[in-house]
Amino acid sequence: MAKVFDRVAAEPWLSDELVQKFPRGGPGDIKLGSPLIVQPGEMAIFARGGEPMGAFTPGTHVLTTASIPFLSDWIERGLFGGKNVFTADIWFVKTTDLTMKWGTSQPIIVEHLTRPPGASAIVGNGTYVVRVKEPWGFLTAMDAFRDSVRQAQIKQRLDPMLGVMMQDKLSELAIARNLGPAQLQSFSQDLNALLIGLLQAEFDNIGMALVDFNIRMGLHPKSLEVVTNMGYGTSYTQKQQADAFMAAAQNPSGGNMGEIGFGAMGMAAMQNLQQQQQQQQYQQQQQAPPPQQAAPAQPAVSDVMTPQQAAEILQVSPEDVIAAIEAGDLKARKIGSAYRISKAALDAFLAGD
Repeated sequence: MAKVFDRVAAEPWLSDELVQKFPRGGPGDIKLGSPLIVQPGEMAIFARGGEPMGAFTPGTHVLTTASIPFLSDWIERGLFGGKNVFTADIWFVKTTDLTMKWGTSQPIIVEHLTRPPGASAIVGNGTYVVRVKEPWGFLTAMDAFRDSVRQAQIKQRLDPMLGVMMQDKLSELAIARNLGPAQLQSFSQDLNALLIGLLQAEFDNIGMALVDFNIRMGLHPKSLEVVTNMGYGTSYTQKQQADAFMAAAQNPSGGNMGEIGFGAMGMAAMQNLQQQQQQQQYQQQQQAPPPQQAAPAQPAVSDVMTPQQAAEILQVSPEDVIAAIEAGDLKARKIGSAYRISKAALDAFLAGD
């Protein structure tokens, strides 16, 4: 004979337990008039046939048709079977703050299609604080209709969801504000506060509230390589800039990666801007009508050049310049992973010395 319960309450909670079912193992037969005891930091959800019937906040509730409207409905539908007992599934859910540790297992790809190279690979770690605010939505989204659910089980489902949420929202932020890797530097201190607001709607969808967010984020050491391999556009010059970034990051006097963060990309952005300005000046020179009987304009020769600049003077591709360097025909100095060529070495190369 099935046991009839004349008192409904959660059992003592385990330290990391978030959900309990009453009674464990299946629906419970509950005597009409029994007290339902909901402790502070809990909510109780009654369900029948997979549908929520009512939610109860902390306090003592007497389960009668006078105080619980859905019980009157059950009597009208003949669900009591003529007995002073009703059958229901009951879940107790903790509603206190939960602190979760989080870190990227794979880099988050933030798109900024109007800023080269089109995307950045971001890594991060830290903690965030959540709590359940709509228990039925939480139970459904987290597949938590079980006798007992522990925090590790929720974390296993929530961590990858958070990674997707962050990727979408950071990309929205970058696109809306026209941010590239360097421009994200100005928002690095504000990203956590911004993400709380941006992510809250996503947490609403799973019945939770995002209380606090403290994730330290920075550019992946091989960000350009990662996004290039994923098909985002890049150029030889940008790859050289990425090599220079890596050399600076590995330089002991240059600080650790946590201190460099997004800011190290500012150097690359500045170099990129200089290259764009040089290209614009060159295009303007080409479009302007040349003086009569004047020699064609030649690219300016600086004392130290990149392979790109040397290629413009030689009227070949940067790859041809690199090949000449690696073959030993053109002398160059390698700084980190980037080559620099002196004017004297280029003159000697052209003279065949």
